[in-house]
Amino acid sequence: MKLFTMAAWAFILWILQGLVFHQCWRKNLNVSLSFSCAGTEEGSRAVLKETITNAKALPLPVLHVKFQMAKYLIFTSSGNFKITDQNYRSDIFSCMPWQEIRRNLEFSCSKRGYYTISQVQLISYDLFFSSRLAASLPVNACLYVYPREVPPERLNLPFRNLCGQFLARSSLLADPFEIQSVRPYQSYDPYRAINWKATARTGELKVNVYAPTASWQVMFLLDMDSGGIYKDEALTEEAIRLCASYSRLLIRQGIPVSVCTNGTDCLTGQPGCIKSGAGPGHVKAVVELLARIQAAEKLPPIELFLETMADGSCTFAPWGKESVIYILISSKQRESLAESYGSLCRSVPGCQWILPLRPGQKCCLKPSAQFSLFPWEVAYDYSQAS
Repeated sequence: MKLFTMAAWAFILWILQGLVFHQCWRKNLNVSLSFSCAGTEEGSRAVLKETITNAKALPLPVLHVKFQMAKYLIFTSSGNFKITDQNYRSDIFSCMPWQEIRRNLEFSCSKRGYYTISQVQLISYDLFFSSRLAASLPVNACLYVYPREVPPERLNLPFRNLCGQFLARSSLLADPFEIQSVRPYQSYDPYRAINWKATARTGELKVNVYAPTASWQVMFLLDMDSGGIYKDEALTEEAIRLCASYSRLLIRQGIPVSVCTNGTDCLTGQPGCIKSGAGPGHVKAVVELLARIQAAEKLPPIELFLETMADGSCTFAPWGKESVIYILISSKQRESLAESYGSLCRSVPGCQWILPLRPGQKCCLKPSAQFSLFPWEVAYDYSQAS
């Protein structure tokens, strides 16, 4: 009889604890994921902060926390994750009543991009492990991995060439709103340049010397299509790094920069473009755009962008086309592209085409009077070979 009573009470206890766990295990249980920084550079390390809070009297002897993120974010620890098409992470905790567990998970960023974690899965059990309890929680963790900066010395040649063009062109035009100095009148000076106050003060005709205009700007035309049947992703990624690094150099010199690409912005689903700017936050805006850019299966040809800019129908065409220098970054060696780009640059001296190439690959494009051509060798990375 006692054995039967004990069995009955055990059965009742099993039923009751099962009901309690089913009703209460999710109450006041919270899991949050957040990155230690909003953005970092390709090749660097960052930390994912994982926080589990059990703010109730019911213990959870076993709690599985599972989530997935991009395979290019690789945890530095050796266990609890598996990389296939995604990086799958599974952690096991034992949460006592009113307990908060915090864990920092270090990972390396092997590729630029915009990465998010939108959901975490929770799996728990009752006291007797007789029933499986599962739920999903929304989380909002996002991280920018900016393109890696190319060595500045490699950009010296195109950068100095461009700065020379700025200096040469600035000397031809003057800013009528900025007076640099006053000098004696010469026979070739226009009357509108006479400084009447200085003339009255000195008794001799004096004219204003105006500072060179500072309205020049640069527009990067980034081609995300490497051309051909085989898509060489390394060339495309190097083109993005070039665009980011070159933009940083120019903005530091106070030169406004805009970017237009046929790649797709993963947030908007539209071709990525950013208007001209040179303020302190413009570098961040440019590298964030370049982090979000993706190469879709069917990309609009870059020639289409060049043609719409040439005829003025492009909505992202920069203001003051006569003061814009275009820089094309494309690994495609097509005569049609050279013709379209040359047509755009015909009235804009100083334009450049940076051409990413593999070692041993020949440059088949003919020299052009409309733009300067800079081949850019991209070495093979054998460490990425499987």
